[in-house]
Amino acid sequence: MNIFEMLKSVQLDGPNGILQVGASFGQELDMFLGNGVKAGVLIEPLHEPFKHIASICKQIPNFVAVNALCSDVSGEKHKFHIASNGGMSSSILKPTGHLTEFDYVKFDQEAEVVSSTVDEVVRFLSSNGHAAITSQMDTLYLDVQGAEYKVLLGACRTLRSIRYISMEFIRGDLYEGGESLQTYCSFLEAQGFTLNNLNFNEHHHADALFIRKSILSLR
Repeated sequence: MNIFEMLKSVQLDGPNGILQVGASFGQELDMFLGNGVKAGVLIEPLHEPFKHIASICKQIPNFVAVNALCSDVSGEKHKFHIASNGGMSSSILKPTGHLTEFDYVKFDQEAEVVSSTVDEVVRFLSSNGHAAITSQMDTLYLDVQGAEYKVLLGACRTLRSIRYISMEFIRGDLYEGGESLQTYCSFLEAQGFTLNNLNFNEHHHADALFIRKSILSLR
């Protein structure tokens, strides 16, 4: 199930504005628009996918694309491992089990990229003409190939206004240094969220949905 189906299953309203980290070529954009999302910030580090989504966002009111690599600390240099499947499996984490589980995907390119944080990106947009968009962000949508925890660590200020977190979770050793589900749950519990949905496929990928506890009348 996608985030909209998950929320509908528990009779909750869908997102108003989505902050997507790891937007790739904007594969989810039609889904967002078709489900009534009114504003979006789409963040993508690779240049070619970014150019594509930037050209699309220029045609959609209240949507903006940002060319940035988000992690836990701003200003750090990262070796970005670029995947051959249009960059969709690219990560700042070194691929390990991914090389055998998906042996048709190669990581023959690397790039050195300087990181930002989600909080820094949101602050920059808010201060440079896009406050009307960032003020509508109530959902964080993550797909950064095992590095989601690093992104969350750099988003603590932004999380205060977030209702839903939709993220890909990978169990096993597809990438080096991925965090456990317990680590995610513990961190997000402290930020006011609870895990509501977790659906694994045969490749040990899951769509996870965290919901702010107050929305579910939980403490």
